[in-house]
Amino acid sequence: MLYIVSTPIGNLKDISQRALEILRSVKIIIAESPNDSVKLLNAYEIKGVKLFKYNDKNARSANQKVEEILKEQDVAYITSAGTPGISDPGQNIVDIAVRLGVKINVIPGPSALVSAIAASGIRAKQFTFISFPPKKPGQLRNLFKNFLEKKEILVFFESTYRIIKTIEAIKEVAPDCRLFVAKEITKTFERYFRGSPDDILKELKDDPKSARGEFVVIIDFV
Repeated sequence: MLYIVSTPIGNLKDISQRALEILRSVKIIIAESPNDSVKLLNAYEIKGVKLFKYNDKNARSANQKVEEILKEQDVAYITSAGTPGISDPGQNIVDIAVRLGVKINVIPGPSALVSAIAASGIRAKQFTFISFPPKKPGQLRNLFKNFLEKKEILVFFESTYRIIKTIEAIKEVAPDCRLFVAKEITKTFERYFRGSPDDILKELKDDPKSARGEFVVIIDFV
């Protein structure tokens, strides 16, 4: 059995009883970042389990080992935070399990993507999620122009190093769009920003600490 286990996105209390039961029952956990996951395991005194690292950097070389693990025993797959398979190589593991005929069981739970949409006030009946946007300014502007023309909702993650530049690009392309930015969801410095790109830029620049953290950005071009 391959268990796809959702883990907290910040607050360690946001883990289900079922997720803890699974993590305690398996002998090996495939983890996107063992260094991150060990904190969760230690917090709940989950001991005697082996962690196997699997992420975008080593996925190709680690696929064979993953196949061997899945053939031998029940395995849990977790990411650094949230629901696996959204912005990580989890689908590779699922594909291997399917090919081997290994059963798959999803343990649902926290998701920064879903949490941000729930808090945004934007009725996202239909939206596009792109993980992280392009870094090159021209590609970034073209992305926003495309969604502005289609009058759609765009959702993505952004880092502390690029949040200001990204919102400046949004302002350049769509100054009147409805924008929502969630920072550090469920963590100590959680904060939500709502308004026009100009409004949010002012908040972030007036208090430099506001621009530090992990962000989810929702743009309503409708």
